[in-house]
Amino acid sequence: MAIKDLLVAYDGNEASEKALEFALKMGAKYGAVVTGMKVNTPPKFDSHVRRWMPEDVIKGMAEAQNEASAAIKSKFEAHVAASGFEGETGWLVEEGQPDIMLARSARFYDLLLIGQFESAFRPEMHRTVDPKELLLRAGKPIIIVPKGYTVRDFNETAAVAWDASRFAARALTDAMQILETKKSLDVLTAETSPSSDAKSRMPGLDIFVHLKRHGVTANEVRLDKSGASIAGAILEHCAKTDPDVLVMGAYGRGTFSAALFGSVTRTVLEKQNVPVLLSH
Repeated sequence: MAIKDLLVAYDGNEASEKALEFALKMGAKYGAVVTGMKVNTPPKFDSHVRRWMPEDVIKGMAEAQNEASAAIKSKFEAHVAASGFEGETGWLVEEGQPDIMLARSARFYDLLLIGQFESAFRPEMHRTVDPKELLLRAGKPIIIVPKGYTVRDFNETAAVAWDASRFAARALTDAMQILETKKSLDVLTAETSPSSDAKSRMPGLDIFVHLKRHGVTANEVRLDKSGASIAGAILEHCAKTDPDVLVMGAYGRGTFSAALFGSVTRTVLEKQNVPVLLSH
C-alpha cells in the first residue's frame, strides 16, 4: 500500500514546524496529500464560575480562539508555500482533548506526524498531548520529529530496533511501505542474555529473509552496549549514520521497549536525534 495521506499535528510552534517540514518532504516523495490539524482545547470552568460569566465574555473567548486558529492556518499555508511543495494540502480544526482528537483523526490517514513530545518528559512544562494516550488510541503509526532536527533531503537509509517481539514486528509491518523505498536498512539488535537470538526466537525463521522478499536491503548491526544503555547505543548509532527514520515498537516487554512507555522508548524519545516511527 502506497503512502498517500499524511496528517500533521500543527500549532505553529518550533516542534510542529519541524513535523510539517518533514511531512512536506514525505509528501513530495510519495505524492501524498499533507493535511495540517489544530486542536483547540475548550476552556474549563467550575460550574459555579461558568454560571456567573457573562455571555459576551464567553463569546469573546471563543472569537479569540477562532482568530488564533486562523492565524495558525495562515502560518501553515505560508510554510507550505515557502517550501515549494506542489502537492495537495488540507487543514482541519477540531475541539477537544488534543491527544484523543489527534488519535481519532489519525485513523483516517496513513500516518500521523507530530513534533517531539518535549513536555512529556519535563514536569515543569504544561503537557497538552499525552504520548501514551496518543499511541494507544491511534491505531496508526506515528512519526515523531525532533524539535532541533535539521530537515534535509532523504538519504534513503533507515534503521529499525529489532528484538523479535510482537511490538517490534508491528512497527516493522507498519513501516514497511516506507522501508521498501529505502536503499538500505540497518537492523539494530542487542543480546540481553547468552540464550537470546536477536534474529529469531524460533528455528528456521529469519527477519532478513522476510525483508529481502520485500525488496529491502538489510544489514544487521549488533549494538555495542559497553558503557552505554541500549537506548544510548541506539541514539549513538543514529548520530553516526543519520538515517531518515528510526523504527521502534512501543510499550512492549522485549529488549527495545519497556511496559507503559518506560526505559528504552522513553529515553530514545526524550533524546531523539532523528525522526522516530512508533507503532503499538
